[in-house]
Amino acid sequence: MKKSLVLIAWYNPELVETFLLSEIEENCRKYGIMYPSAYEIFQQNKYAENSLYFHHHYAESDIPIGEEYEKIALQKDFKSEPQFIQDCHAKVLCFFIPFRPQPADYAAKGHHELSLIQFPQGIPQIIYDELYEIKELKPLDFKKTIHLYSE
Repeated sequence: MKKSLVLIAWYNPELVETFLLSEIEENCRKYGIMYPSAYEIFQQNKYAENSLYFHHHYAESDIPIGEEYEKIALQKDFKSEPQFIQDCHAKVLCFFIPFRPQPADYAAKGHHELSLIQFPQGIPQIIYDELYEIKELKPLDFKKTIHLYSE
């Protein structure tokens, strides 16, 4: 069975630092930590080397923290562009619940969510070149997506 995750946009590191991380911590303080093991993993990895925070598309199934992928592909209209399929190791370090973001053990089926993903061999340039960059909080205007998958 094919495992997959469709990325819509990546968060600019400055926005992560000035807004996203403080919002996550504030939500954990204000509403309590819903997933203690995920919170611990987040604390250990929030500044992990070769990682980015992403907004991803609806999950086709529940996806656990630690899920790994072997391929990356550029998509237009949610169809992979064959000339843009590459080998690429990626690992989900953490997921975040969508409302009042805080660390979660998994991405829930059917939800848009946030994720922290690491690329041990380095972040693929295709992400920077083709995927929408979130620099400010406003509605997303994406035309292309990135598909992480394993067969």
